[in-house]
Amino acid sequence: MRVSIYLLWFLPLLASAQIHYAKLEPVETYVIKSAVSGEVVYADEGSEGSVGTETPVVRIDDRVDRAQRKALGVTLDVLRETLRLTEDMVKNQEAVYAKDYDYYLRTKDLKTKSRTEKDRIFATMSASKNQLLSLKEKMANLKRQIAETEYQIVQLQDRIEKKSVGVPKLYIYKVSVRKGDYVNPGTPLLTAMDLRRGRLVLFLDADEVEGLEKKKIYLDGKETDLGFAKVIRVADDIHISSYRAEVILDRPGGLFSKLLKVEIK
Repeated sequence: MRVSIYLLWFLPLLASAQIHYAKLEPVETYVIKSAVSGEVVYADEGSEGSVGTETPVVRIDDRVDRAQRKALGVTLDVLRETLRLTEDMVKNQEAVYAKDYDYYLRTKDLKTKSRTEKDRIFATMSASKNQLLSLKEKMANLKRQIAETEYQIVQLQDRIEKKSVGVPKLYIYKVSVRKGDYVNPGTPLLTAMDLRRGRLVLFLDADEVEGLEKKKIYLDGKETDLGFAKVIRVADDIHISSYRAEVILDRPGGLFSKLLKVEIK
């Protein structure tokens, strides 16, 4: 009887030290795909295995885009100058119309003016108003053209930036294209990883999930102050009756993709 009692007391201790093995993977892996079409004019294969900088790893031909952006820049300058001149013309014409309209108001009821003279004054005033309206319409069209040109320049700048692909501070795992390749939107260009943090994915039994926040995590037999960054409290689709949990390690160092022994107790 005494032996049975000792065994019953010892069993919870055995159950409290669950052991898992998990592969240490980068916290994020990015497959960078092309957002545009074009010929690859530069692909730095030698950057594989190094951490990226601001220097592009892959560049897609952007000569036509740059030439078009330059031409649109000239067009934009001309449109803005034309708008400035038109605005001056509008101000001048407003002054002319104001005088013509004032003269029309002062003469339209005068009996000393003949009907023919009054018609001539009215026609002059109307022509002045129509010229003013025409200038304002031109000004509105110029503003529209300027807005459209600015938008085209923004689009081109976006295309140019998307044709120069770099991954600052990310580990370059693989460059998937070579110089001379032609790519379309969606073509993989390179794979990069964030090695500044690592991720361990565990699949826990239901009894392990209970009270998890109070348990300690041991890596390769050493106690840590790590906690679970994520616990999915719905059973996994593949690992039936298990619950996915993640542990994040800051600056893990060493080699990734190796197995670590993880104990939870």
